[in-house]
Amino acid sequence: MLKLSILSRKTNSTHFIPEIDGMRFFAIITVVIFHLNTAFAREIGLTVEQSVDILGGKNTFSIGGALIRLDLGVKVFFAISGFILALPFLKALQQDKQVDILSYFKRRLTRLEPPFIISLLLFSLVHVVIFHEAIGLVLKHFIVGLGYSHNLIYGEPNFINPVTWSLETEAQFYIVVPLMYVLFRFLKKGYLRLGLLILLFLCSVFFKNLYSTNGYVGSSILAYFVNFSVGIFFAQLYLSNLRFFNSSKRLYYDILGVCSILGMFIFYKPQADIQNIVFFNLSILLLFFAVFLGKYFNRFFVNKWIYTIGGMCYSIYLLHYAFFHLFVKFSKVLMFTESYGINLGIQLLLGIPMVLLASCLFFIFVERPCMNPDWPINLKVRLNKLLMR
Repeated sequence: MLKLSILSRKTNSTHFIPEIDGMRFFAIITVVIFHLNTAFAREIGLTVEQSVDILGGKNTFSIGGALIRLDLGVKVFFAISGFILALPFLKALQQDKQVDILSYFKRRLTRLEPPFIISLLLFSLVHVVIFHEAIGLVLKHFIVGLGYSHNLIYGEPNFINPVTWSLETEAQFYIVVPLMYVLFRFLKKGYLRLGLLILLFLCSVFFKNLYSTNGYVGSSILAYFVNFSVGIFFAQLYLSNLRFFNSSKRLYYDILGVCSILGMFIFYKPQADIQNIVFFNLSILLLFFAVFLGKYFNRFFVNKWIYTIGGMCYSIYLLHYAFFHLFVKFSKVLMFTESYGINLGIQLLLGIPMVLLASCLFFIFVERPCMNPDWPINLKVRLNKLLMR
């Protein structure tokens, strides 16, 4: 039997918040289902819109309407990143301490870069060896991808692994957080800091509203800071009210949680509408409250299996899209009926466990070792020993 400890993230126990990894599970499973449908529909000659129409159309309360909205998990990821990355900076401000910015960036590099580079290299080889695409073309996009700048240069996702567009947006946020920390240190009053956050939120709403279809601006931090700001805001609430968020759980927060999920689905599309942007992000904020304070929501999201899978979300996210586009080339033979819904269900039953298995292996052998901050030093020591033999 698989031991969950093998799949657990290496982290300081004082920094581990199971509710957040549980929310990562929600974010990743929605995106996984969305992209499996995308891959399967295209493989059998349908557009995503046609597959949605078959499943009841884009009405929010139809299967198709829910399915076409499942990429909302990416925006939930952005909010979670806002919480996670802002937390240590806000804590330093609360305790009037300095943050080592150099160590912050070094940790981002040592923790996130190796899995990213290895996955990008792996899928570059797939494009060359399996899809027979020109080495020069793939190499050009590989190099640009390494610099997290594909959207900025080409205005579209990297065909080597299209989901990396969101990682490029995250990388921009990594730079914004220390800048906000410097501004927050200058703005001593809490209401001034809140005012700055609200101003940045509104600016992001403006860019999201006007440039959502622009590949350069619409995929950048300018448009998506609105999601990150929700996590920043909740991080401040969390730090200021630790006893409250660790108090006994209440059923009315579960009701709030159900409303938050409904709100996310109802207000997700059209994404460029100002009222949708505001209420969608308010719904994400309410989800934070429900996960931490709801009786049943909290019980679900802190379940060990749930938060363990959520803790592997980076590996799953890096692999799942390209994996599914290969997987459906073989699994499409398992179409025993003309019903698209049943065929998609078969793909989900087979595809999700298989992508989880592949992601587990990637997590164990690539991502998890990189969670040790000292891995570059340990690697150097081992290489020196090998060279001295």
